[in-house]
This record gives sequence, C-alpha cells and structure tokens, in this order.
Amino acid sequence: MPLMNIEYVVEEIKVLAERVGWCVDEIRVASTGSTYIELVRDDREWCVIRVADHKQVYYRWLTTYSVAPGDMWFEELEELLLRPFGEVGDILL
Repeated sequence: MPLMNIEYVVEEIKVLAERVGWCVDEIRVASTGSTYIELVRDDREWCVIRVADHKQVYYRWLTTYSVAPGDMWFEELEELLLRPFGEVGDILL
C-alpha cells in the first residue's frame, strides 16, 4: 500500500487555507517526515495543520489538527477552517 503524498497534500491545504481566509505563516518538516503548516487569521488566531503518513504522537502548544491515516481527512478541513473567528485556533494577542 503506497504512503500518502505529503507534499501534494501540503500544497492542497495551502490553497484551501488561503481560499477560506487563512494565511500560511510557516511550514516546518520534522525528522519523521511530518509537515507542520502554521496558519494565522486576522493576525490573532493561530492553528497548526499537521500532515503525515502516521498518527499523531507528539502535541504542540498551539491547537493542532492532524491530517493523517487514523486522524483527520483532508476533506474535513474546509468545514473546520470556515468556522467563525475564535472557534478554530488559539487567539494570541
């Protein structure tokens, strides 16, 4: 069974996030191959989207949603990211 194409999913998430009003602040790649996309909305609400080919084990201090087998599907993200301000990520002042 082939592993998911992480780079492709990351590009799709970037397009989706920007389309629904989020900005990509930073993208980081862990030694495990997991990619973390830090998103910001209205310069105050932050969240992280993790993309990996394995379930999430470690947790970050910012609200993190994991797109990976056994965690969350890409198709669930649009509904999540469209939620009102303050209902998706952490509000940092």
